[in-house]
Amino acid sequence: MNKFIILFVLVHMAMTSSIPAQIITIKQKQVTLKTFMDLITQKSRYRFIYTNDDLRSAKKTDLSLDKVGLETALGAYFKDQPLDYKIVDRNIVISPRPEKAKPAKPVAARPARTVQATVNGKVLLQLNGKTVAGEGVTVTLKGTSQRVFTKNDGTFSVPAKVGDILVFSSVGYKSHEVMIASMSAAINVTLHEDIVDLDDVVVTGYQEQEKRTITGSMSSLKAEDFENMPIQSFDQAMQGRMAGVLVQGVSGVPGGPVHIEIRGQGSISAGTQPLYIVDGVEINAEDAASNITASNPLAFLNPEDIKSIEVLKDAAAASIYGAQAANGVVLITTKSGEAGSTKFTAKVSSGMVTPIQLLEVMNTQQYLRVRSEALANWNPTWSPEKVRTELLKENQLPITMTDAEIAALPSYDWQSEAFRTGQTHIAQAAMSGGTNKTTFRISGSYNKTEGNVYGNNFDRGSLYMRINHGIGNKVNIMGSVNLSNIIQDGSYRSWGSYSYFSSPQYTSPFMLPFLPIYNEDGSFNAPLSRFPGAFPYNALQTTDVNKQQARTANMLGNMQVTWDISKAFKFQSRFGLNYRIYRTEFYIDPRTQEANARQGYKSFRVQPSTTFTTSHTLIYNKSLENKHNINALLGAEFRDYNQYRVSATSEGFPSYQFRMLSAASTILGADELLTGDRRLGFFTQANYNFKKRYMVGAVLRYDGSSKFGADNLFGLFPAFSAGWDMAREPFVRRALWLQQLKLRASYGETGNSQIRNFASLSLWDGTGSYGGRPGTKTKQIGNADLRWERNITSNLGLDFSMFRRRLYGTVEVFHRRSADLLLNTPLPYTTGFASVYRNTGEVINKGLEIELNSDIIKNKDFRWTSSFNITFIKNKVTKLYRGITEDGSTDEDNVEVEETDVEILPGNAGIRVGWPMYTYWTNQYAGVNAATGKPMWWYGEDRLTYAPLAQGVNSYAPHGRGNRLSDYYGGFSNKFTYKNFVLDIFFQYDMGRVLYNSTNRLMVRNGGVAANSALRAYDLRWQYPGQITAQPRPINGNTEDRAASDLLASNRFLEDASYIRLKQIALNYKVPAKVLGKSKLRSLEMYVHALNLMTWTKWRGYDPEFYIDESNFTSNIGQIPQSKTFTVGITAGF
Repeated sequence: MNKFIILFVLVHMAMTSSIPAQIITIKQKQVTLKTFMDLITQKSRYRFIYTNDDLRSAKKTDLSLDKVGLETALGAYFKDQPLDYKIVDRNIVISPRPEKAKPAKPVAARPARTVQATVNGKVLLQLNGKTVAGEGVTVTLKGTSQRVFTKNDGTFSVPAKVGDILVFSSVGYKSHEVMIASMSAAINVTLHEDIVDLDDVVVTGYQEQEKRTITGSMSSLKAEDFENMPIQSFDQAMQGRMAGVLVQGVSGVPGGPVHIEIRGQGSISAGTQPLYIVDGVEINAEDAASNITASNPLAFLNPEDIKSIEVLKDAAAASIYGAQAANGVVLITTKSGEAGSTKFTAKVSSGMVTPIQLLEVMNTQQYLRVRSEALANWNPTWSPEKVRTELLKENQLPITMTDAEIAALPSYDWQSEAFRTGQTHIAQAAMSGGTNKTTFRISGSYNKTEGNVYGNNFDRGSLYMRINHGIGNKVNIMGSVNLSNIIQDGSYRSWGSYSYFSSPQYTSPFMLPFLPIYNEDGSFNAPLSRFPGAFPYNALQTTDVNKQQARTANMLGNMQVTWDISKAFKFQSRFGLNYRIYRTEFYIDPRTQEANARQGYKSFRVQPSTTFTTSHTLIYNKSLENKHNINALLGAEFRDYNQYRVSATSEGFPSYQFRMLSAASTILGADELLTGDRRLGFFTQANYNFKKRYMVGAVLRYDGSSKFGADNLFGLFPAFSAGWDMAREPFVRRALWLQQLKLRASYGETGNSQIRNFASLSLWDGTGSYGGRPGTKTKQIGNADLRWERNITSNLGLDFSMFRRRLYGTVEVFHRRSADLLLNTPLPYTTGFASVYRNTGEVINKGLEIELNSDIIKNKDFRWTSSFNITFIKNKVTKLYRGITEDGSTDEDNVEVEETDVEILPGNAGIRVGWPMYTYWTNQYAGVNAATGKPMWWYGEDRLTYAPLAQGVNSYAPHGRGNRLSDYYGGFSNKFTYKNFVLDIFFQYDMGRVLYNSTNRLMVRNGGVAANSALRAYDLRWQYPGQITAQPRPINGNTEDRAASDLLASNRFLEDASYIRLKQIALNYKVPAKVLGKSKLRSLEMYVHALNLMTWTKWRGYDPEFYIDESNFTSNIGQIPQSKTFTVGITAGF
């Protein structure tokens, strides 16, 4: 917080010492009226009111003004013009100069009086290129409440006088103002459609393109869609906002990673994350993927510095990026300054974070009761007195305790201590402005967020600077730099999906409830090894004294030079550098039970990486007769990535106060790695449209990568697309309610190179030895035929807009075939190697996307807008390679097997041909035998068994019981605006996922081991013959319900992880400008924000939202849930 105060004071000092004066310098020849007005607007706070006729009648004028005032500048320009001007408040009203009247005979002076009469006129509406009468248009006398409405033919009459200003407005059209210059002349006005979104310019790769003419598939997110959200990285803001884009949190740790899938998962062993581009510079999003802390490499970018996010989804949109675009492309454009007076903005918010929910567990009496039942069922020969004695002995309780003393034992809430209400504070300040030649933006931010688990913290400081400078009228230079430093603290193994004995969120639900967390003197109650519990550590103590910290310093620099060679040709060069230093320190204190015998343990890693990117493009834009519009692009790109890593582990420290590696008595190991890859690409793109009615496009990229075999270094990736906007056809224009009906189709190919470096080469390992002497050994067998994974996609879409943009949206059908999958396939033992990378296998994703947006109510004071998106998707494995058998033979189909029952991940988590990826193959759980209380499973179709085999897939002919992939997902929002209040309510959902609930498995052991269990397991447990229930009887050691037999071999713990979440409620209030008056404040906004407020789900665990892959297919153990976040904030503009 102190950092923010200092930053805020410095910004305030800068504001109070630099108030721009209206000093104007213009030295140009042949200045048009439009140019003059733009220059004056930039240098002052005045705006012009004029008509198009004024622009046409104005003459070009030579100006040589040096540091003059506004009145002097206006007088110099309008001196010889057929126009005159008048300053009204902050407006400069331009009108025709009246002709000089002939001298009149003098008459007696009369008292001056205001002449008011009726002004007549007509309003026309420009709709779909057609002009119609403007019926129902509001005509308001500015500054008054007086208004009239136009008639059926568009005519109107309004009482007014010379100098008054009329405001013409209508829903769906741009407002227009006209000053009354003469009472005798009719005022005729044409209003144009206010359909900004259709004509928006969006980033499509190496250039910008008008949204109306795009034929590929893409979705956009603007800054206003996620402003004021209390998040650490922009990818969190994308969740549920765009069709075809699935965003899943890997962990609820602040600043933790987020998994993004665009139109399904198209690879089994290669990467599935999209390509991230920030202002044209590629970001390596996998630098920290293998670290135990699982930091988010995208968290370096402050979301408040982002202007827009575009997601390219099909080949027509993404193939311009070729080899790295198989999983889609996410384009991030940062904010830039605008010409005009310098603007300052300061923003601060504070709030609290809590876990979405905690687990309900047993209290002390319930635990002792169910544990005694488990001991009695385990040994039926024991008497009740024997069971009681053994129960008290194992829990270190006096065997002489009476029933009253046992009933009086306290229950301690370990979860309430492990999980906490954390705080979040975000402060930022920005300054922007410039001239018509040079603009700039500088911003700084600080984000400090405590996680919902004890010991998790996130701190980020960032600085962003961007400058645009024009040299003459032909050259523009843009330079930007983003600096950030992130510090993340967390308990041992609490940042990833797996967590063990010393992580609070894992151990707290299972801790024996009668054990106190703290001693009477306030110290931690540790160690706990004297107790029989399955979790012998006090995780709060280990978190308090251990250290796990990740530090990330990031620099993203970008320079772009644009040369307008002519009206048609433009050349652009871009140079980008992303430098990142990632450092982790993991220390286990000797005061904990974990490291007491080892006298402390430490692991340390430093990992710097550099990504250099440069691209050069020649762009051609030409419009012929305003009918034939041609856009073409030719370019080349080079990328070089290097990573260095050094790490060491040691143990045996003289004291917990000495933690340097040099102080350790034993160095357990040291590791050094140098790796990298290079890519070279050539690309071209061509787009043509006729009157924005018919559109065609083509893309071709030729990429080479060092990751692949010598015979397949380069790959060719083409794409083709076409579009037809039927609303622009003459025979459709009669339907004035229809503004767009664009049908588009695309087909193309992209590549996937997200595999580890040097996968195609034979590698040697220098850690070998022979006869006590150092040596080398082969580590990996190469494959010179290794080539790109290919994604062949087809897309059919319909974009529509109707009722003057009151209803608009997109419907798309897509088919994505991922072929030549890179798989680590087995080899015969005789080769000396277990496996080799090969191109084999095929996966298909196909689905339907719908995006709908509407302006339900839109009037002067109240507006209600709504948006909805949904994506239906199906995944299917169509080909797999079974591999070479131990005797060296191959499959009967030699290379690939199609539509047969083949698996490459054996057991219950197999990937099989004809089924979705990551389908669970299990037997059917049959419930509990009502007579005995024992669990049962189906053996085949009509036979029951009490003892299923571990991994009994082949024995029991199991069936597919669902998979972890979503069936459909999306979001819907409603935004209500009333005057200066804005209320935004957003829901997000993810449906159809089936996941294995490892936490629930452990939570229903129900006295089988000396650990606490779920309260529902206690309430539902079998207790007497004839009881119908789903929870088996408790028994010591889980001998009837063993982990080795039941857990994966049946569907007992497979659960529906579908959920609907009230993701966001935001209430904003903007103080009206008239209230701010003459204060130095330009704007003032206050807001209240809530995230993850409510969740509806059947999932029995902390949180149904988490991502798992094939390496962690059956575990959500130790998961940190997402946080409920409540913040209040204020934004001030100067």
